Order: sequence, then C-alpha cells, then structure tokens
Amino acid sequence: MKRILRMALLSLALMMLVAGGNPLAAKAAKKVSTVAVVVDEVTYGKIKDAVDKYVEAISLPDRKGVLVIDKWHNPDGIRAELKRMYDNDCLEGAVFVGNIPIPMVRDAQHFATAFKRSQKDDWFISSIPTDRFYDDFDLKFDYIKQDSAKTNLHYYSLRADSPQEINSDIYSARIKAPINGNEYQAIEAFLLKAVAAHKSPERMNKVFHFGGHGYNSESLQARIDEAVAFKEQFPFLNDYNGQLLYLDFARDYYVKNRLMSILADQDIDYAILHHHGAPDTELLSGIPMSKDISTWIDLSRNYLRSQMNRKKNRKDPEAAIERMSKQYGVPRAWLEDWNDSEKMKADSIHSANMDLYLDDMNNGFVTGPRVLVLDACFNGAFIYDDYIASRYIFNEGTTMSVRANTVNTLQDIWTTELSGLYNLGVSTGDVYKGQLAIEQHLFGDPTFAFAPQTEVLGGYNIARDVVFKKNDVKYWRGILENPSKELAPEMRALAIKMLFKNGAITSDELLQIAKSSPYHNVRMEAFVTNRQIADENFTEALKIALQDSYEIVRRLAAATASKNGSPELVPYLVKMIVDPLTSQREDFHAGMGLRTFDAETVIAEMEKIRGNYSQWFTDKKFESLAKRLRASQASNGKDYAALLNPEVSAKEKMSIITGERNACDPRALDGIYHMIANGSEPEQVLAAEVLGWYVYSYKKPEIVAKAKELYAAAPEGAVKNELLKTINRLEVKRK
Repeated sequence: MKRILRMALLSLALMMLVAGGNPLAAKAAKKVSTVAVVVDEVTYGKIKDAVDKYVEAISLPDRKGVLVIDKWHNPDGIRAELKRMYDNDCLEGAVFVGNIPIPMVRDAQHFATAFKRSQKDDWFISSIPTDRFYDDFDLKFDYIKQDSAKTNLHYYSLRADSPQEINSDIYSARIKAPINGNEYQAIEAFLLKAVAAHKSPERMNKVFHFGGHGYNSESLQARIDEAVAFKEQFPFLNDYNGQLLYLDFARDYYVKNRLMSILADQDIDYAILHHHGAPDTELLSGIPMSKDISTWIDLSRNYLRSQMNRKKNRKDPEAAIERMSKQYGVPRAWLEDWNDSEKMKADSIHSANMDLYLDDMNNGFVTGPRVLVLDACFNGAFIYDDYIASRYIFNEGTTMSVRANTVNTLQDIWTTELSGLYNLGVSTGDVYKGQLAIEQHLFGDPTFAFAPQTEVLGGYNIARDVVFKKNDVKYWRGILENPSKELAPEMRALAIKMLFKNGAITSDELLQIAKSSPYHNVRMEAFVTNRQIADENFTEALKIALQDSYEIVRRLAAATASKNGSPELVPYLVKMIVDPLTSQREDFHAGMGLRTFDAETVIAEMEKIRGNYSQWFTDKKFESLAKRLRASQASNGKDYAALLNPEVSAKEKMSIITGERNACDPRALDGIYHMIANGSEPEQVLAAEVLGWYVYSYKKPEIVAKAKELYAAAPEGAVKNELLKTINRLEVKRK
C-alpha cells in the first residue's frame, strides 16, 4: 500500500513539475486557440500602440491574439506562416491590417457565384481578388506574376490537382483603409474602437433589412419571408423589446437620405442591404414613384435627354429627335432641350440623389449597425484605393464588421445563412467561416461578438465549441437530435453544416430533415447541403425544396432545377409558372429553367393544370409561352447539331458551348464530348472546362465516367489538365 502511495505522490509531483507547479494545471491542459493579426511593417511602425492593444483585446482565457509582422511581402510567405500556426498553434483566424498583399486568382471562376469574365481581358479586371488563398490551406495554386503597376497584387492560377471546392480552415478579414493620406489614422481609430467594443459586449435587440431597386426582382414576398426567417434566427425579435425593421426603396421619391439616417442609428445590431452596386456606389433607387402626372412627364423627359446624350445620337441630334419623337409618340419639345445647361445640371442632381456614392460618405457619415451585410456586387473591391465597404468601418460610428463582395455576385444566394449565430455569441469570423464564396469577404474585426442570448443556448458554449469541437461528430449529432423546443434552431442548422464537413451526414438524412423540420432555416440548410453533395438523391431533394413554404428555398431550387435537368422536375416548375401566387423571382427562374426541358413535355404538363388557374393563366399566356418554348428548343437543337458538324467554325462552336456554363443543358453533352475528343486544342480546353459546370446534373455519373474516359485518352498537356480539374469538380471529396 505504501509503495502504491509513493508512486501516486511521485506521479503527482511529476505532473505539477510539468505544469509549472500549478496543481490546477495537473488536469488536462485547457485548449487555447490563436488569432493572427498580420500587419505590414510600415503600418505597425506608425500605429504600434493601437495594434498591440488590439492584439491584447481579442485575447480570451481560451484564445490568444498573436502579432505577425509581414516580413515576406508576398502571399506565399504569409500563407506558409498561417499554415504553420494552424498546424501547431490551433489557429482559428487571421486579421489582415494595412497593406497586406492581395492574391488575384485565375482559372477558378467556378468558385464564384456569378463572375464569368473572359480571361483574355486585362488581368486586373479578369482575376478575382480573394483571401480564400489565405484561409483555405488545401487549395493549390501556381504563382504567375506580380502586377507591374499595383505591386501589392499577385496573380495565381488554381491548379487542376487542387480541390475544386472552397472549404476554409480558418476565418479571415481585412482592415484596409481608403488610401487618401489618412489611412494610418483611420486604421488606428478603428482598432481602438474595436478594443473598446471587446470590453463590454452587449446582447442584440434590433435588426434592419433594406430592399433596393431591381434586386431579387423587387419581390416583396422574398422580403416578407426573410422577415419570418429572421424571427426564427433571432428569437429575441418575438419579445416585446425586439425590433425588426424594413425599408423598401419605393418608400420615398429618393430613399437615400432616409436610408443614411437609419444607418446612423447606433442601436441597430445587424443590418443587411439588398441592392446592386459598384466599388464606389450603392445602387438604391429606380424610377421614383409618383401620383402626379407632371412628375411622370418630367421623368420621361429626363430619360429622353439621357438617350439623346448617347454617343450615337449626339452625332446627328436632329435625326435622333425626329426618330424618338415618332417612336415614343411625344412632342419634339420633350427632346429639343437635351443639351440645355440648366436641364443637364438638374438631371445630374437627379441622378446623384438616386444612389449612395463615396462622396456622400465624406463628411459626417456615421454608421451604427455593429454587423452589416452589403448584398451587392463590387462593394468590397479592396483592390481599389477606395471602396464602399471600407467607409462603413472607418467612421466614428459603431460598425465593427462588414461583409461585402470583391467582384459581381449572384442575387439569389442565401446571404443570411447562419446569421442567427450572432445572437448566440459566435464571432463574425466563425459565423461566416466555411460559407463564403471566392468573392465574399469580411472587413473589420472578425473576432467581434455579441453577448449571447443564453436562454436559447441549452447549456452549450457554442461560441467556443465551434472552434474546439469542430470535428466532434457526437457533439454535433447531439445538437441536431436535441428534442428541446427551447434550443435555438440556428444551432441545428450549424450542426448540419458541421456534420457535413466531417462527412457524417448523408443525403438520405438531409431529405428527411427537409421534409420534417418545422424550422425554415434548418430546412434551407438541409437543401443547400444536399446541393453540395448532389448525388443520386438530389432530384428528390429538388422536388421537396420546390414545394417548401419558405420562398428562398423554392427560389434556389427553381434556379438549380434546370441545371439538374431531370424530366421528373417538369411538373413542379410548370406549377410555379401557372400558379398566380408564385413570387417574381421564382417565376423568373422557373421560366428560364423550362427551356432546358423537352418543349412538348412542358406544354403537355401546362395543359393538365392550366384550367385550375384560367383567370390568371389565360389562353393567350399559354399560347405565347408554348410558342417561345418551341422556338427555344428549335434554336437549341440547331446549336447542338452544329457542335457535331465539322463544317461549323471553331469560333461558332465555342460561342455555343460557353452558354452552357449557365444552362447545363443535358442535350448539349454529346456535342461537348465530341469537341473534347475531336476539336482543336482551344475547343477541347473550353469544352472540358464547360463540362465541369454540370455539378448538379442528373446525368453526372455518366458525365464523370465520360470525363475519365477522355482523360485517360488525352496526352499530357492543357486538355488533360482541364479534364482533371473537371473530374475533381464533379467528384466532390470532403477533406
């Protein structure tokens, strides 16, 4: 017994020695993650104290901020250091402060939601600026060159043997101020603001969303359903003090001033702005609404003057006036003042009042929303000296984090995915980690977090478990299957995503969740996850989604159905077209998608049900749509036959198949296979690349088998390389 006691005391002493003499440390060492604050040497030299305070402020008992000064001056060096920290120091995220090198990625447009620019164009505008280079360590790139004019830009090509999907290992964000001579002071002020925010996190209670001109087809149903889903994501909105606010662009003749006033409200916690955009513009308003006929006349004359000022009309204004006067049935006087200086000045003011520009953000522009989403193209284009997203964090307001896009983006994406995690105390970086496309970026402080609404957490510490338990399948399965109705539904949505990342949830399970879950966002997560898997169950997943009660589930399913192409989907899409309650954006996607299917099959299905909606879906509408479908099929048939015709030029064939990046029509496949096997090298490379867009096709097993057959027969070179990339795109392999 004494021998056993001596051995126990010796073991305890040894453990205390290893733990530095601390008895508490004799227990299993507590995990500590790290966040890299990467700053360039010049910025650090100028605002050292602010950077050091920020590094300290983001530290928690189980998280440590680590200063990393960029001594490499190229993306490869920084990426290697971040990978080293990920392997050895439990790196959870990175913050890029100041003038950190920008990767410009090429040959990866399939990562983007909408960007399809010809890479023959200037590299500055045909490459995608992206920090996925830094936060997804499995992606493989070949370095091409440094930009000769903007030396902070470095061009890379995505390799064929790289994973062909994004799955970020860490989160990342940029703190990059407008370059105007005050950038160091701006960064310093923001960092000190972030330090203060970390001292006293507050709970959420106010959410705001905005709908801009032309966005999501201006569908109010989309906004109504978004509001319903917000109440599920943010349970506090169902309480007396919870506030959910909405503003539509049509609220005012010019909505800009009202929107700017709302955005100055420092009580708003989360805001999302749905609109179109550019690096220097938020496009807010369309043609102003008015009940005054004189206003409509003024607006019409304004439009006609803008047409007169087009280059082709300025060459012969008299002829243009005569032509448009007859075309629009208006007096000549409505056009003859097209170059009047006072009218031109008034037109310029009118145009400036419709949208929000960088110049509007120069003097006294203050923003309150702690977290802001700019659901627009190019607002986050940080390759420019100044860009819209930067103005939201570099002002005297309380905005801490902004999500925005570096290039154009698809309208119909689930921008609010997992946003309810903010209410559970999860940091901005962890909310968006793993769901951002190549063009989507965070600006500001990714470690910013609200105080959690603990009563819906069910005892889980989700904010830190998402870091330390990310690979714990049993833990996430427990959350998904937790029967408590008090548990925040967003945790179940997160559990689906985490199980998928661990290869621990099947498409069959996701089908059951999509059919049975009472929660909008959980069903949506099940659908988008099944869309990533896109196996033999995907056609069934689309059928379920096309009938869901949540508008965005139906909308994204309609947008994807044509890319799947299964004839089994025809009745569901036809129902959308014929039903008068279909939202504008669903109608748009269903109408576009029907062109992928056999015209006579679609027309026969319309015949079956149109009598139920005859007051709305009249004979005239039916006949018009049937005529368009038959014409489209005839045109497509001619094009697809041309792909097999040796007398048709390579240029024409390449033009035809380029459109299949969006259409993914299964009827084009024989022509694409033929081009890969028999075309010139440029034809073969393009055809092989286009084949890789058929990721949702019900014919994907056939496509993969054919691509492998063509790959085996191809000699080493560009064609074989592109076929390998396509195979890797179609055969998604989880990490």
